[in-house]
Amino acid sequence: MQPTVIHLIDDNKLGGVNLALESLAASKLNQLFRFKLIHRRFSFPSFRRYTADIIVVHGALSWRKFPALLTLKLANFGTPILYQEHHYSREFVAQCVVHPKRFYSMLKFGYGLMDKVLLVSQAQVNWLDELKILATDKRVCLGQAKELDKFRHLPSRACSSPLKLVACGRLSRQKGFDLLIKAMVKLPADRVSLTLAGEGEEASALNALARPLPHVRLIGEVQDVARFLDSGDVVIIPSRWEPFGLTCLEAIAAGKPVILANVDGLGDQVEWLKQKGGGYQLIDDLSVEGIERAINRVLDAEPLRINCQQRQSAEQAWQQMLNSWQTVLENQLQHRR
Repeated sequence: MQPTVIHLIDDNKLGGVNLALESLAASKLNQLFRFKLIHRRFSFPSFRRYTADIIVVHGALSWRKFPALLTLKLANFGTPILYQEHHYSREFVAQCVVHPKRFYSMLKFGYGLMDKVLLVSQAQVNWLDELKILATDKRVCLGQAKELDKFRHLPSRACSSPLKLVACGRLSRQKGFDLLIKAMVKLPADRVSLTLAGEGEEASALNALARPLPHVRLIGEVQDVARFLDSGDVVIIPSRWEPFGLTCLEAIAAGKPVILANVDGLGDQVEWLKQKGGGYQLIDDLSVEGIERAINRVLDAEPLRINCQQRQSAEQAWQQMLNSWQTVLENQLQHRR
């Protein structure tokens, strides 16, 4: 009988996280494990005991969630509880945290409740190692990925004129789309256009910014991300923080060059692209002016290209992550026996 692995997801707005978990549940690992994805809010305690061999928690840690996490641990005594850190990173703290010491105390306590903490990038590993709030034997760097068949089978295309930039993601402050649209104000419509896909709390404000600009379109949420990326020449990712940055991996698999901020997990992907041949332009200063400069560099240089090796490696990231998941889950089952 297959062991049951329950994923408790605290926020149904986590688009990339949910896609990655759905890919995991539908992967070859479902021949070894029975995956169940359950949306559960951790805003109040519950003594529910789950019929599971392993529980994996997906939700941003906070002081107010600890009563719910403590009761989860008590009610499921003997069941390994893992936590995947999708949310926090070095740049998140720089951008969002007023009292870092208090925040780090919260993280240390929350991580202490878990049997293992699963990290999504080497940048997260380095950050937490510097802080010394997570024991090295308690953390595992899984990386992040999803099934990319629809992306890697797209044909490679030459860039068009005007250059078509595309961006997608939740319309939130994190993604930096406000800076991007403001940068487009200064760029000529006969040289570059931007199409932005997504929904979120900043939709009204971003639509207001884009309304006077004939070369900027917001099209709402798209169901077929691969087809959307294929409609552009270059994918732009101006995130203020990004623990991993799944859109970058999708873009590479689709054969699309990227303009991106060198932050958190995106920095890992920059190093990887650099080792395998380029195909990217850094935003060296995450500001309106910095984004404008990065786009102008792309416009004025030879066309960026993603090579075949980079596309294949993006697909391999998925297989590597599945192998890491399998190892983690099998180790937890062995320790439970």
